[in-house]
Amino acid sequence: MFERSSRAENELKWAKIWFKQMAAFHHRSPEEDWAFTAEDVIAYSRSKLEQGTPAWKRLKLVEGLMSYRKLVQERPLGDLLAVRSKLQEIVVRERVDSDAVPTIEDLVGRIDPREPDVLQEYRRTLRLHGLKYSTERAYVGKLKAFMHDRGLRCHKDFERIGGADVEAHLTDLAVDGNVAPSTQNQAFHALLFLFEHVFHREIGRIQAIRANKGKQIPTVMSREEVEAVLRELHGVGLVIAKLLYGCGMRISEAVRLRIKDLDFANALIEIHQSKGGKSRIVPMPRHLVEPLQRMVRSRRIVHEQDVAEGIASVWLPHALSKKYPKAAQEWRWQFLFASERLSRDPLTGQRHRHHLHRDTFPAQLRQAVDRTGLTKAITSHTFRHSYATHLLLEGTDIRTIQELLGHSDLKTTMIYTHVVNRRDIVVVSPLDRLSPANAVAAPPEPSPPGADGLVSLSSGVGLSEPGETSPVAEVESLARSPSAFLRVERSMVLRARMVRNWVGRWRWLGRIAGSHAHHGSGP
Repeated sequence: MFERSSRAENELKWAKIWFKQMAAFHHRSPEEDWAFTAEDVIAYSRSKLEQGTPAWKRLKLVEGLMSYRKLVQERPLGDLLAVRSKLQEIVVRERVDSDAVPTIEDLVGRIDPREPDVLQEYRRTLRLHGLKYSTERAYVGKLKAFMHDRGLRCHKDFERIGGADVEAHLTDLAVDGNVAPSTQNQAFHALLFLFEHVFHREIGRIQAIRANKGKQIPTVMSREEVEAVLRELHGVGLVIAKLLYGCGMRISEAVRLRIKDLDFANALIEIHQSKGGKSRIVPMPRHLVEPLQRMVRSRRIVHEQDVAEGIASVWLPHALSKKYPKAAQEWRWQFLFASERLSRDPLTGQRHRHHLHRDTFPAQLRQAVDRTGLTKAITSHTFRHSYATHLLLEGTDIRTIQELLGHSDLKTTMIYTHVVNRRDIVVVSPLDRLSPANAVAAPPEPSPPGADGLVSLSSGVGLSEPGETSPVAEVESLARSPSAFLRVERSMVLRARMVRNWVGRWRWLGRIAGSHAHHGSGP
């Protein structure tokens, strides 16, 4: 099912909290059948205003009480709709009047007036919620595909559109379009955002046919393959590749590094605006200190030239350019991997020296992989997979790897345990146990105990006394004779049954002894 997890439960929880607080304000018992009115809500909201509660929080208060009336009391919302509408206007006015955001255009950027009205409102809402521009482009693309599929042109056409249309569209993507599950999921979340935040109505449960895709195991390079690829890279591409493999970064995180994010004194690198808007700190590899310092020196020369020409500028997050107007020209905010040319911000229209495009390095990587002759499907993300897998092989704790990769859920990190060749288990193929005349390759020699104290199962260490034949060696010799192996297997089954019978008798005798002891009688 396509369904937002725990949304209804969270909405109901806050609805009960706000209702209980409003009932206490009006000196009423928090009974579910109290038919509160819009005047009761307005009086409670005004008390919050006197306490200095901002408008956006008072809006949440009203929306929570509306949810309580709808979900618990099952009453119409009529008189509360005007209260919510008025508070929404106050919220926008407060944002416009604030020092950090002087105009509504600074909040959402420039919107193309030639687009359909529903797309303009959709973009504006996406930007008000702080979603990234790449997410906006993807969501708008999915909405355009839905509009084309259903013949929709404007906001009014969506009045007849509901969950059934969304369900049919998602099913068509899976059946006719044969899209990947991630593409179908993205289309669902794009339409879910449209219904929840633009139309303010529920989309319901969608029972569409899901796009099917098996479990994917990440591609991992060996250390020798990593060295071979690095030898074919040079310049900026080599530094980026070392960051990806040495710190486990995503390509988007590497190209967005700023000068202030490099802490050479403590050998640390700060990663901001990562996936999900998170931040983390990773150790700086020793082999990267000197290359990064060279990159900083060369980047400083370009920045000083931009300052001299009066074109020094960089994109700043969270409207910092409004709060600190000169921060865009400061050295510490500049991108480390800067583009050679200035580019125009699609939201504001301002010209900045932005970072390298995220597709620049993958093109260099493909050429380097071709020169090495490797046949693996190696991408920028393969370095991140290799980083996690090699740390796991070296005995690094899985929780530590989770923090270094920035995963919110440990299950995401656990996927690397499926690609690790465990040192404590050696599996010998039955093909390698055939006679030398028919075998393709000789069976491997039993490996000795490693440095980490782990013992291979095929070594037989600790399983037999000195001078005796190892049980593993006996099994390997019996494997060449099926009849002998069956006799030994039958004997082992009989012994197991005998042991199980004796254990059962001892437990039975123990229960009898315990029963006599409980009643005070002797055994």
